[in-house]
Amino acid sequence: MALLTEFPFEILLADDASCRKVREENRVLNRLDGCRVLELETNHGPAFIRNYLGEQARYPYLLFLDTDTSPVGEDFLSLYLKNVGGQVVCGGFCYPEEGDSFLRNKYGAQVEAQPAAERRKHPYQHFISMNFFIPRELFLRVRFDETFHLGYEDTAFGKRLEDAGIPVLHIENPVWHLVEEDAASFLVKTRRSVKNLLGRERELLPYVRLLRWYNCLKRFHAVALTAFLFRISESLLEKNLTGKHPSLRLFAFYKLGYFCWLSV
Repeated sequence: MALLTEFPFEILLADDASCRKVREENRVLNRLDGCRVLELETNHGPAFIRNYLGEQARYPYLLFLDTDTSPVGEDFLSLYLKNVGGQVVCGGFCYPEEGDSFLRNKYGAQVEAQPAAERRKHPYQHFISMNFFIPRELFLRVRFDETFHLGYEDTAFGKRLEDAGIPVLHIENPVWHLVEEDAASFLVKTRRSVKNLLGRERELLPYVRLLRWYNCLKRFHAVALTAFLFRISESLLEKNLTGKHPSLRLFAFYKLGYFCWLSV
């Protein structure tokens, strides 16, 4: 796709301390024209990696894509190039109908993936870094908050964009999110993500629905009760969430209950 645009380009792939086998596989990409694989010895998380990629990039515009994504349309790059300017452009993402990552795909398709018209209603709250285009100068000015090792770093970046007065444009230019993650692994990541919200309740309250629910529970003095209900039902919740028909309502309670348990 990039070759067809007639614009100079490079492709940077950051390896965040993968195992030896993966590193050896990735190094083959160095043979491609304009492609560089950047290897890190220590795992730093996505916020650090994105900042590092922005620093290493040579050209004035950056297109960030997660490695488990693939463009949906053949006009993917041209749609971004039509919106070059002093703004962030988010293309969105979608999920295949079939797959073995039942909880991850269901949550992604029904909660995270939203059409551009819906995302435009709250452009900063709907920022997700899986697929976005940004001038390098703006990116280096705002940067991701590296204290978020994994989880809600996108939310914090969206807030930084709003605080800096940088426009965010949402368009229909999606990628497939070709996630291969079993529910148990996704729950482990979810718990790590929720931990990142501790101490940031006031800062991220307008951006995170879970924190708004938590705030309601605090007003009704129901945090301890919710934490207790979570602990006694945790195994049953995980049985449902790791099955073939996970409930998104139970998943929402799982996250809220876990946060309440952390906070009491």
